[in-house]
Amino acid sequence: MVNFQAGNYYLMDKDGQVHTIDSAKIKDQNLQALIENEVYKKSVAKKAPHIELMKKLKLVGYEGLSEPGHIRLTPKGTLIFDLLADRALQIALELGANPIKTPILYDLDLKPVSEHAKLFGQRMYKLKSGKRTFALRYAACFGQFSFLSDSIISYRDLPLKIFELADSYRLEQRGELIGLARLRKFHMPDMHILCHDLEEAKVEFKKIYKKCFEEGEKFGWDYVSLYNVSKGFLDDPKGFDYIRSLVKMEGNQVLINVVESGMYYWVLNIEFNFVSQQKRIIESSTAQIDVGNAERFNISYVDEEGKERRPVIIHTAVIGSLERFMADLLERASSLEIPSLPTWICPVQVRLINVSNDSLDFTIKLAEKFNHNNIRADVDDRNESVAKRIASAEVEWIPYIIVIGKKEVNGGKLPVRIRSLRKTIDMSEEDLSKKVKDETQGWPYRPLYFNMLLSKRPKFV
Repeated sequence: MVNFQAGNYYLMDKDGQVHTIDSAKIKDQNLQALIENEVYKKSVAKKAPHIELMKKLKLVGYEGLSEPGHIRLTPKGTLIFDLLADRALQIALELGANPIKTPILYDLDLKPVSEHAKLFGQRMYKLKSGKRTFALRYAACFGQFSFLSDSIISYRDLPLKIFELADSYRLEQRGELIGLARLRKFHMPDMHILCHDLEEAKVEFKKIYKKCFEEGEKFGWDYVSLYNVSKGFLDDPKGFDYIRSLVKMEGNQVLINVVESGMYYWVLNIEFNFVSQQKRIIESSTAQIDVGNAERFNISYVDEEGKERRPVIIHTAVIGSLERFMADLLERASSLEIPSLPTWICPVQVRLINVSNDSLDFTIKLAEKFNHNNIRADVDDRNESVAKRIASAEVEWIPYIIVIGKKEVNGGKLPVRIRSLRKTIDMSEEDLSKKVKDETQGWPYRPLYFNMLLSKRPKFV
């Protein structure tokens, strides 16, 4: 066994071997970037490409009437946000969670709230109402724990999962704010899982762990992990073996931060980090094993003998804050040879361009057919040249562009400009529909959030 010291960092290989940071051979550049950022508090990233892209694509802007760290979304940005929210709910339901809604204000004079709030200190938003001081929630914990405390829970109900997309508020330092990656108001898809005991929590935690990685892979990136672990958990041979089993599952080296036992409510807190091409670290998913809040918030279940027991609680956001996931998508897109978003999340999936007024009616009817088939299609009917309208669609990263002229009106195949191939291929309407459907299979769908005709849209900035 390694003599772990609280306050120190270690590296664990996928075979379970542990090294000090100074003696470790680091095999992954992304892991090296995480170590530079976490251990040495240095970042090699010079810029965050997603900030320029969120403006260029007209998705997100800063709100001048608010304070730093608060953003506004255009209709296109809102569509992407809502699709990510739908995906977060989809994941929660697949895992068997029960969605709920809770308040955003909590009384700091109440003991469980004040004790939990001490962990965030000056990062909380506070406000006065009469003689009482309230905190704006920084996660869904307060409301979900209160909800569970008031519930009648049997051992037969466990593991019990509840979920909420929680608008959350953290008074981050102004210099730490980075576009969508770090905000003062953001939306966290929080899920909590009540387990009978620590052993069951370990089993459920592995399922969540696997789900976090699977979801990251679906979005096209590989996480590097930071394990924050209490010294007591690591010093226990069973706890140490459990950590080794997680690292083996991950199949990569991980960074371990050892914290003093009892310092936090959790014994294990894993951060799954997306690393941009510029080596910027964005914490995109998280999972924790909590052994303290059931007691603090008076959460219990009734066991087989009719006795009240305290559950162990797993916290997780399989998709981290929706804003950070948007940042991840844009950062990854910036590193591709042909910058693009996944088809399912593109605000417009098919752009149709009429050559002349003679083909406009046909073009509109074709776009309507695509939309009725749950494919987001619009029509660039503006009084601009075809070349300029094609260039505009390219700037918007639209996956499929079709120019409709006399030949297309009279029948035959459609000339489909495919962004990912940078070439035009003749396809039937049915073949294109099938291609888009195949690319979006299993992902959420929402209709257009704006007028189908570009000539009818205001210019949002």
